Amino acid sequence: MTLPSFLLIGAMKAGTTTLYEELLHVGGIWLPPEKEPNDLAFEAVQTPEGLAAYRRKFDGCPPGVMAGDASTAYAKRPTYEGVAERARRLLGSEVKIIYMTRDPIRRIVSQYHHLWGLELEQRPLNEAVLEDESYVAYSRYDWQLAPWRETFGDENVLVVKFEDFLADRPAEFARICRFLGVEGAVQPSGTHRNASEGALVAVEGTLLGRISTSHFYLYRIKPLLPRGLRDRIRSLILPKARPMTEKLDYATQKQLEAALAGDAIAAGYLSVR
Repeated sequence: MTLPSFLLIGAMKAGTTTLYEELLHVGGIWLPPEKEPNDLAFEAVQTPEGLAAYRRKFDGCPPGVMAGDASTAYAKRPTYEGVAERARRLLGSEVKIIYMTRDPIRRIVSQYHHLWGLELEQRPLNEAVLEDESYVAYSRYDWQLAPWRETFGDENVLVVKFEDFLADRPAEFARICRFLGVEGAVQPSGTHRNASEGALVAVEGTLLGRISTSHFYLYRIKPLLPRGLRDRIRSLILPKARPMTEKLDYATQKQLEAALAGDAIAAGYLSVR
């Protein structure tokens, strides 16, 4: 039975949804209709029952086609640790890893907007991003990548700047496809799908939230609906994320930059801000 040959591991709010949806159109690649299956983030995937449940998510993959798993939880240290080791143990040593980065301060603010819209964050912006270590940790890109590079080697890890992807989408997408060993052309949508402000949201715990994340919807209903139709239905039934007017203070930004200065990849962004 099929298991992934490549992983799109993050970073959160760095364009992974955009890339996931582009890869869905590439011949020779198959991804489950559930973005963020996240199974490898949990030790339970190593049990017979957990591994069987993970395998079932790839039942729809045709023979001879490369399967992938797009889960940003796989690059969310320290929330989830040991993911690279579990991936090697279950998937083998030749798995390809794709990691997307974005201006680390903008990524932090986007993470906050995302959680605020889902009503999972209630604190003011300038308070939350300094109190909760996840905001800075998820933007420490070099640190997040360290276990993946150590486990799979630099040759099996591809870093993609979301800014470069937006600036020259066809070229960057071709580079990603070459890395995966397939041929593919970017779809001419010209948009990206990770915007948090004004997004349509199914709030966690609500009926719509439970339906939209249910296995039945994701694996039985969603694959039958063209993306345009899904978007139309979402626009009719889902509310927009809670509006936000608070901005990042200059002092808060400087504290975040100081916290990120020791991370080689994040610091590269900060040096040209």
